Amino acid sequence: MYNAALRRLSRRPSVAPAVLALAAAAVATGVAYGAVSADGTAPPEIAANAATGWPSHNYDLSNSRATTQSDINSGNVATLKKKWTFRLPYTGQFGAFTSNPIVLDGIVYIQDPDSNVYALNESTGAVVWKHTYNSATPSGGPNGVAAGYGMLFGATSKAEFALDLKTGKQLWIHSLIRNSKEGIDMAPQLYGGKVLVSTIPGNSKAFYKGNSYGIVYALDAKTGKTVWHFSTVIDGNKIWGNAKLNGGGGLWYPPSVDSQGRVFLGVANPAPWPNAPGNANAKSRPGANLYTDSLVALNGDTGKVVWYKQVTSHDVRDYDFQASPIVSTQSINGTQTEIVIGAGKSGKVVAFRADNGQRLWTLNVGKHQNDIGLLPKKPVLVCPGPLGGVETPMAQDSKALYVPWVDMCALSSSTSLGALDFAGGTGGMAAVNPATGAVIWKHPFKKLDVGAATVANDVVFTSTYDGISYALSTKDGSVLWSAKAPTGINSFPAVTKTMFIVGAGAPSAAKHPVNEIIAYSLNGR
Repeated sequence: MYNAALRRLSRRPSVAPAVLALAAAAVATGVAYGAVSADGTAPPEIAANAATGWPSHNYDLSNSRATTQSDINSGNVATLKKKWTFRLPYTGQFGAFTSNPIVLDGIVYIQDPDSNVYALNESTGAVVWKHTYNSATPSGGPNGVAAGYGMLFGATSKAEFALDLKTGKQLWIHSLIRNSKEGIDMAPQLYGGKVLVSTIPGNSKAFYKGNSYGIVYALDAKTGKTVWHFSTVIDGNKIWGNAKLNGGGGLWYPPSVDSQGRVFLGVANPAPWPNAPGNANAKSRPGANLYTDSLVALNGDTGKVVWYKQVTSHDVRDYDFQASPIVSTQSINGTQTEIVIGAGKSGKVVAFRADNGQRLWTLNVGKHQNDIGLLPKKPVLVCPGPLGGVETPMAQDSKALYVPWVDMCALSSSTSLGALDFAGGTGGMAAVNPATGAVIWKHPFKKLDVGAATVANDVVFTSTYDGISYALSTKDGSVLWSAKAPTGINSFPAVTKTMFIVGAGAPSAAKHPVNEIIAYSLNGR
């Protein structure tokens, strides 16, 4: 999401190139921590690798990003040492790595922003196989792969594909975009023999052009044929009354799936955006602009809407509600209740009942100023700005929900957006009671926290944009370990039995940046 937002802003004259250069387990039988699993619907590879690997983008179908089966804990995390690195061969406009490694059966699978896929030996980092696409329109990220049913699934900027998990041979590929103004930019989610993926209103060559919007597809895993599809724009090709100018929606991160077969989507913002002269406060798209900036629950078998709740109506600030929703069971008023928690760039974290969408609590994280309603004619400081709020995935264990946030404001008006101060941006991690929304602790960072939250036992990991990975205590947020990468990090880690694996490849002002996957191990050199 951070990279996708950066891509959109990089085309604005107000954002100087120099500034951009600077910025530039019980999975199958009941997810740990009381979260509700998708019994019988998860690919068998997830349960088979829960104890030793990191089997999917967010570890499980509940998107918990938390494991109790790693050997890494607060008592030994400080002994993590670098074991191997893999130099990333592709560097594009938005960096060299923007997604999450997955690890199964001793193999690390990664996808670069040019859609190329690599299988690496977990112990050595040696290449086992690779499948290159070298897309004419790179996806940019956040992208990534998903494993299941003996296959590895991913996307180019235009199409979803399936590779043989052992050899990397392409088994099928299907184009999903409706026109050249759309793209695909997410890691898929797998459940019930299906591959769930979404298109978005843009690609590396164009973004937020008219008549481009996101459609969610459920594909048959064996054949790639469409089982069902769901438009994130409520009136389809009419696009809120102006199809030539309007668009938006789509998904950036994998949805969650619960034991009832419900699929929970966090939907991105509407377009046109940013605001521009002649279209003050996006008057071309009057109304709420559903289903953008919403959490939507679908029937996983049919794609039909079960319920939806919009968090930001008629968004004029780029306030996607895009973070992967997390499903869990909590005690609400003394009753065990399945809930789903979403978050996004508005800096709002919101908990809903999973069965009917009733809002249970809302928490603002980070700085908030001039963040609701229409914008005035004269620029005001808006916090969060378009690259602020909750940019990257949260995590949840038995104790807390862990929320990474970004504080970066921007001067905005009804017709303009000012330059962004990447160098001055900060962030933090908050531990939150998932049943009530009460903050347990906060840990501030001097740089942007765009490295997600990832939990191993009593340690929560995250990374900042200056390339530092941190291990914090889940008890009080204190720093237990940190390590500096040779370049910035705007991707998310995998945690295995003994290893912490992260990609460092954020946009850099360096002439020859060192972009690489780094594996830290309890048995490192």
